[in-house]
Amino acid sequence: MRFCKIVVAITVAALLALAYWQPFAEEIHAESVAKIFDDKGHGSAVYIGKGYFVSAAHVVGQEPVVNLLLTDGRKIKGDVLWSNTRYDIALVKSGPLLNVEASRLSCTVPAVGDPIYAKGNPANLDFISVYGRIAGKERSAGLWKSVVITDIATVPGQSGGPVFDQHGRVIGITVGVMLAPSGFTRSIVGIGYVVPGRAICELMARV
Repeated sequence: MRFCKIVVAITVAALLALAYWQPFAEEIHAESVAKIFDDKGHGSAVYIGKGYFVSAAHVVGQEPVVNLLLTDGRKIKGDVLWSNTRYDIALVKSGPLLNVEASRLSCTVPAVGDPIYAKGNPANLDFISVYGRIAGKERSAGLWKSVVITDIATVPGQSGGPVFDQHGRVIGITVGVMLAPSGFTRSIVGIGYVVPGRAICELMARV
């Protein structure tokens, strides 16, 4: 009887895990993610259609034109239309793009507990997906006027990349990571800062 209970418990746990992750398997918009790069470093961006990419202001810096690497290997140029350092969001415009799937920007603020996944280019890895949940409500934090907190492990290179909900909509842009003391140094912990879609839409006058 005990064995049966254990089997049932394992089966239920497996089904719950499958239910949690399965929606993402059908919704990942791989082609919409881009890498912004130069000889000093790199970050991420997301294509939202009609030649427009959203990224982080600190990723584009003061450059009027940036280099973008698409998932199919194409390298293109993009003009920085504007950059808002208070929100750490920038809008980039390229020429017409063929065979690139655009992601939908959701003008909302995700709720605590919502399942999410982020895509970007952490460290020396390109176009990586990481999964987690919204861990904290919208707030001002440090240099950022409006961010929500995630439990996703976030590292340099992911900044500017999209955070998706389970329906494949962009609900925010990754802008930073929490640093915590660790002995005599500061180490990265599994907490990320994300500018919510509503704030991005307000900057784009879409709300």
